[in-house]
Amino acid sequence: VFVWSRGAKAGATSPRRWLSQSTTTQQHLAKELVAALHSQQWKAQPVSKLILLRHGQSEWNKTPTFSGWTDVKLTSRGKREATGAGELLKKRGYGNITAAFTSELRRAWETLDLMLSVLPTTVEARRDWRLNERHYGALQGIPKRDEGLLAKYGEAQIVEWRRSLDARPPPLSPAPKFGPATESLADCRVRVLDCFEAVIKPELVKPGALVLLVAHSNTVRALQSDLDDVDDQEVPGLHVPNSVPIVYDFDVATGRPAAPKLAAQKRSTSRARWLLSQDNQAKIAKALQPGGLLTRALFESWDLNSDSILDHDELTEGLRTVANDVGLLAIARRIVRRVELEFQGTVNLTEWDRLANDVCNELHIEQEELKEEHRHHVHGHNDHEYTTTA
Repeated sequence: VFVWSRGAKAGATSPRRWLSQSTTTQQHLAKELVAALHSQQWKAQPVSKLILLRHGQSEWNKTPTFSGWTDVKLTSRGKREATGAGELLKKRGYGNITAAFTSELRRAWETLDLMLSVLPTTVEARRDWRLNERHYGALQGIPKRDEGLLAKYGEAQIVEWRRSLDARPPPLSPAPKFGPATESLADCRVRVLDCFEAVIKPELVKPGALVLLVAHSNTVRALQSDLDDVDDQEVPGLHVPNSVPIVYDFDVATGRPAAPKLAAQKRSTSRARWLLSQDNQAKIAKALQPGGLLTRALFESWDLNSDSILDHDELTEGLRTVANDVGLLAIARRIVRRVELEFQGTVNLTEWDRLANDVCNELHIEQEELKEEHRHHVHGHNDHEYTTTA
C-alpha cells in the first residue's frame, strides 16, 4: 500500500504503469518502504470485525406473514441457508468467532446455532431480547396481503406501518406481560442500539475480535442505520436479505467502523462488505440498482487493489469469479462490455453503478419482449403443446 501510494505520486496510476517504471525508481520506492517500516512511520491500526446476518427463511417468511415477536420456526430451506452461511464464513476466513449474539426468538438463535456447528470455534451464543424483531402489535400472525386487513385499514396505512420510521401498528390486546404491545421502527432501533452499546461494543474494542450477530431484518436494519449514518427517511428502505453475511471493520480505539464509505452518493454510502456466494446471490438480486448493495458488493470484491477503480485486469478476473452463475455472468459481461466501450476499460463506482442499472433495465425489457413472442408462438396450440413449449 505504501509503495503504491508513493508510486502514484510519481506518476503510476495503474499497476501496469507502475510495473513499467524503471527498475531504479522501483528500487528507490522499495527502500523507502523498508525505511518507513523500520522507523514505524507506517503502522496498521488495530481492528476488529462485526458480522451481521439476518436469520434463515422462517415459516412465516415463506407465506409471507407479519412475524414480530411470534416464535416462528425455520423452514428446511432456512436451515440449509444457516449452515451455508456458516460454511461461507469459514471459507472466507471468518471462522474463528470470538463472540456471538442473537435474539430470544427461535428463528434467530437456531440460525446462529447451525452456523456455529460448522465453524472452528467453541464460543457460546449469548441471547438478548433487545435483539428481537420489531413488535408488529395486532398485525402479528396476519398475512401481509390479507384481504381483510387491506379492507379494514387500506394499503396506504399498511405501507406506512411497514415502511416508515415512526408509525406504530395497532397494539396487541390484551397487552403482553413482558415487552411492548407494538413498536415503530424507531422504537426498535432504540433498544437495539442500547444492546449494542451495553454488550456488543465491549467485545469490538478488543483487538482481533470477530463478533457475529444473528438477528432479524429490522434489528439488522437498525444497526446498519447507525453504523453507516443513514438518514432517517432512508432507514426503512434498507434491504436485508436472509442469511447473507454483512461485514464491518471496527477501529478498536474508537469503537466505530474503520472503513470509509465507498461512495458519496446518498444511497451508495455503506462501510460494509457483503459476502457473496453462488447460493446467496439470488437473494440480493433486488439490490442490483443505483446504489444497490449487490452492485457495491461486486465492485468491492473485484477491486483487488482497493483503489476504488476497476481496471481491465480486475474486470477480467472478476468475470472468472462469477463464471458458474449464468444469470449474474450475463449481467456482468454486459456491464464490462459497456465499460470497455465508454470508459476504455477503467471504471469507478459511480460509473459502474449507472451501467449496472442500465443493463438490468435492458434485460428486463428483453425478457418482456421474449414473453410476448412466446405468447404469440403458442397461440392456438392445445394445452399439452403449450406446456411442452413452456
